[in-house]
Amino acid sequence: MRKYKLAMLLISLVILAAVIAYSNPAALLGLLAASDYKFIFIGFFISLAAILLGVMKWRVLLKGVSFRELVPIQILGFTISNFTPGKAAEPAKAILLKAVKEVPISSSLASIIWERVMDVIVLILFSVAAISTLSLGSNFILAAFGVTVFVVIITISIGILYSERFGRKIFALAKKLPILRRLPDNFMNLFYRTRIEKSRLVQSFIISLVTWFILGFVLYSSLLAFGIEASPLVLSGIVALSVVIGIASSLPGGLGTTEVVMIFLLGLVGVEPTVAAAAALTFRLMTIWFVNIMGGFSFLYLSRKFDIKNIF
Repeated sequence: MRKYKLAMLLISLVILAAVIAYSNPAALLGLLAASDYKFIFIGFFISLAAILLGVMKWRVLLKGVSFRELVPIQILGFTISNFTPGKAAEPAKAILLKAVKEVPISSSLASIIWERVMDVIVLILFSVAAISTLSLGSNFILAAFGVTVFVVIITISIGILYSERFGRKIFALAKKLPILRRLPDNFMNLFYRTRIEKSRLVQSFIISLVTWFILGFVLYSSLLAFGIEASPLVLSGIVALSVVIGIASSLPGGLGTTEVVMIFLLGLVGVEPTVAAAAALTFRLMTIWFVNIMGGFSFLYLSRKFDIKNIF
């Protein structure tokens, strides 16, 4: 398993290196040096707001945990998930919350599944909007594949939440993963006793919708740094579709794939390839790499206060 993860990470880095090489590294460096750093700073600020909204989205689905307590757990959870294929390590947040706040994994895992469902629904909505507004040509199949994968994910997630029989079958398969082997035998019994009010689900969906929409403004700020302006709504669709295909590729954090798709989609709205590459790489720096750095600090903070080093 470790060799597989290293191989997938290596593939991601090779793709990313190929993107940089194809985009002319000298030209990229020139663009970055001449960019308007004011907009890059604004992009980081908007990205931070999106991260905090992600904390709030999980907070409304949980009881008995404050926003302040959830911040380092959620950010570290984001980071762990980013380094796994298809963001498969989402359950790690439940284990972290158990170690830090003694919240039963069965109850927190239900909230994590619902949190994921909300994200997937919103990503599909924005992705479909992108497919319908952009001329994807021969790449329509790739885009449709990404959306289809997410439809399957959301179908399985809803099936787990509403069908105990189906959920037990999926859990029997999932428990073979190292991160889930330590769950208690009565986990599923406790899981299906957990209920989340519809009002909380609605709030979570609205927060998820706003979060992914403002990520379009992060890409908007990235483009403005290079003197390019585009519709934030269209850019939100580009971000969503890039993330969908990136996750569907099963590469860690969609690294490499997400950048390639984003560069291609930006080209469809008239952005020159080198500028598109610079904007996509800057966007990823503002988002995934920014949260990964914050996740490192969150790990240091939590490991000093709680025994989390041996969790994984």
